[in-house]
Amino acid sequence: ITKAIRQVLYHARTHNGVAKGIKEVCQSLERGEAQLVILAEDCDHEEYVKLVTALTADKGVYLIKVPEKAKLGDWAGQHKLDADANVKKTCSSSCVAVKDFGEQSEGLGFLLQYIKAQQGDDEEPAAIEEAEEAAEEEMEEEVEEGE
Repeated sequence: ITKAIRQVLYHARTHNGVAKGIKEVCQSLERGEAQLVILAEDCDHEEYVKLVTALTADKGVYLIKVPEKAKLGDWAGQHKLDADANVKKTCSSSCVAVKDFGEQSEGLGFLLQYIKAQQGDDEEPAAIEEAEEAAEEEMEEEVEEGE
């Protein structure tokens, strides 16, 4: 699952579809822009966890938890690179919201399947349904272009 999250965040970053940090995540949730929220389990502030959990439940956005905020910050692109493009310094991030998944990827497909499996028979959040529909339309367009 971590590989899929990494891939989804990479594609979302290239399309400016990532909100990093508690302030940006809360703003994107309130505006209805967030399609998926990723929260670090080792978040220092219990209030942040409660706030993000409540907002995602209220807005019908799915929440995925990852073990470390340092890795989440790195995946979200909060790092400095040296001249050889090696990571020099990483800034951690307690939570990240995906506003735009970007292009269809193997990781996105796996992540959507994971979300469905976690929810069982429950109804999917509207944002995930929209992302699936957009991915299907994009794939159909690619097939039509190939013919």
